[in-house]
Amino acid sequence: MEKLLKDYWNGKIPLVKSYWIGCVLGPVVLIIPMLPAMSGNVSEGYAMFAIAWWGAMFFANGYLLIGGFKSASIYAADKRKKKQSAGWGIAAQILIVIGGISLVFQYLKVFAS
Repeated sequence: MEKLLKDYWNGKIPLVKSYWIGCVLGPVVLIIPMLPAMSGNVSEGYAMFAIAWWGAMFFANGYLLIGGFKSASIYAADKRKKKQSAGWGIAAQILIVIGGISLVFQYLKVFAS
């Protein structure tokens, strides 16, 4: 597991896996435990859990986005070396940056209210 986490962080996971699993599916799965909190009527214990989970999700999402971005960078560089189109890598980088900006604004919105 440690090797997988290290490889992901270094961008050594293929782009298709790091983008779709790490940058799309991973954050969706991470939000599932927060669904009851969105109803607004939760116990004090769950509220404490939700706050801790929300903080952990920030770092987990950052890890996933950074690893995915590195994978997209490696993908684009490999394609350029082979004189092929790096379009998918560049598109993934753009979408990951947009996702990261969105994530920061979502956290600011939650903590501002």
